[in-house]
Amino acid sequence: MRSVPPTTWLNRHGAAIYIAASVAFAVGLAFLCHARYGWPSDWRALGVLAFVGALTWWLPSTSSDGRIHFTADNVVVLAAIPIVGPLGAGVVGLVMAALTRRRIPLVRRLFNTAMASSSAMVGGLAYEIVGGSFDVSGLFGALPLLWQVGLPIVVADAVNLVANALLVAGVIRLTAGVPLQLQLVDMLTSSGPTQFAYGIIAFLVVIMWQPGGLDAVAILVALVPLAGARWALLQYGDERAARERALEALVSAIETRAPELEGHSARVSSLAALMAQDFGLGPKEVADVRTAGLLHDLGRVVVAPGTAGEDQVASAGLRGASMLQDLPFLRGASSLMEEVARVEIEPTTPSLAAELVRVADEYDLLRHGAPPVGQEDVILRLRAGRGDPQSQRVYQALSRALSDQEHPRAQSRTAS
Repeated sequence: MRSVPPTTWLNRHGAAIYIAASVAFAVGLAFLCHARYGWPSDWRALGVLAFVGALTWWLPSTSSDGRIHFTADNVVVLAAIPIVGPLGAGVVGLVMAALTRRRIPLVRRLFNTAMASSSAMVGGLAYEIVGGSFDVSGLFGALPLLWQVGLPIVVADAVNLVANALLVAGVIRLTAGVPLQLQLVDMLTSSGPTQFAYGIIAFLVVIMWQPGGLDAVAILVALVPLAGARWALLQYGDERAARERALEALVSAIETRAPELEGHSARVSSLAALMAQDFGLGPKEVADVRTAGLLHDLGRVVVAPGTAGEDQVASAGLRGASMLQDLPFLRGASSLMEEVARVEIEPTTPSLAAELVRVADEYDLLRHGAPPVGQEDVILRLRAGRGDPQSQRVYQALSRALSDQEHPRAQSRTAS
């Protein structure tokens, strides 16, 4: 019988070994925290925090942009560190992950439980290392509270995030092959600002709980506004989804009218947005570039009579822009579409955002035309057509964007 090479065996069982190691790490941390801090002294507070934390995991998570998830469980875990200690925070994290309503395989649930618990305990250890107090009720005055609770909670928040990201990135590396560094950068940059806000809210919960004398009511006082914000994000998400469906319908109409353009709008949209990000444009500008790239051929659905050739293309571009100008959420994209169309009519210098859409459109028409042209040849043709400094910078961004499409960055993921 032929034996399985060690590397193959490791590839097959690496994830299982990693999950087992994560569980062992969480158990080891629990023993360490018990030896250092003992059992939580306030079992009632531990029960309340675990119960409220479990409720937060039973609520659907929301996202403002499809990447940054907005949940309240981080607030509960961070608040638990000064109130019931690192071991208690680990128990809260364990209960939250173990009782999640999401239907996931047992192995993944086990990993999520170990990850949530160990991240909470690591954050608790960091809290003490930087001088955090576990006797908040004995602190008086703004400065001691900020120095011995506020700052340590922010540090614990950051350490919790990094520990969570490392554990998740490791399992994704083994299961999906995503490079560890790319996954870490993506998770930390997308979750960092939101995570910092969780630390501030947790600090307020601790202050209201102990020095403020609100006890368990403090967690409810803090979470009610978060529930309102969650509801607002859900409404915003529904609105975004409705807009996306409307845009998809418009693209479908374009491709029905001009079947040879099937897939063209999506490719132009993606490429133009990548170039906009490469130039460091703001989120609103990137969104406008993405939408303008998606809808730049909308005027082809209804073209003014008596036009042909380049005049027809320009007329279609202007008509498409005018069709969208009365829609507030598409006004920016409409302006870019009009700029791109006017470049076809008269020699003007478009804005950078409009130039990105124009170049992405020209590139894709040549690259996927009949006959198709090779990628390098397309870029050479484009460079020969316009030699002004802005266009040359755009062509450089185009080359980088094409490279990014071939080797895309990892997207934020969770193990659940």
